[in-house]
Amino acid sequence: MANDPHAKIDAKTWEKLREKLPTNARVRVGVLAGAGGDAKASSGITMLELAAIHEFGSPAAGIPERSFIRSTFDREDVRLRLNMMGARLARAIVANKMDWTQALGMLGAWAASQIKSTIKNRLTTGPDPQENRPATIEKKGSDLPLVDTGRLINAITWLVTGGS
Repeated sequence: MANDPHAKIDAKTWEKLREKLPTNARVRVGVLAGAGGDAKASSGITMLELAAIHEFGSPAAGIPERSFIRSTFDREDVRLRLNMMGARLARAIVANKMDWTQALGMLGAWAASQIKSTIKNRLTTGPDPQENRPATIEKKGSDLPLVDTGRLINAITWLVTGGS
């Protein structure tokens, strides 16, 4: 069952997991305020604002949507691996092999790496082609969308919260 890609957590395991997790246990993943997201980009906006502009696009500024967060978790392969990892980590918590903060930290690190991989492998999505315009390529010296100085991709992180 542990290697089954369609494995689910049974009711008994779920109840044991609920006993070990604080009700407010969370892992946040992306460009986060307080975790580098509020650092200013060279344009004067924060990395969080820059991420939102690219995630959703800014037609008024001529910036197309290049979803790098939503598109990561919209991919079936990522969702399947996320579910499998979640089930493995839940079982590890129940078996006292790790605590919930370690498990959520591992999940967050993995999810952040998947978002970065989406950018590096040009898997962002949006209504327009995902290439940079020739003028943009000339200005930044690269044709990789969303990567100029590397500050945006390096601002992608995770944060475990909760507990008492």
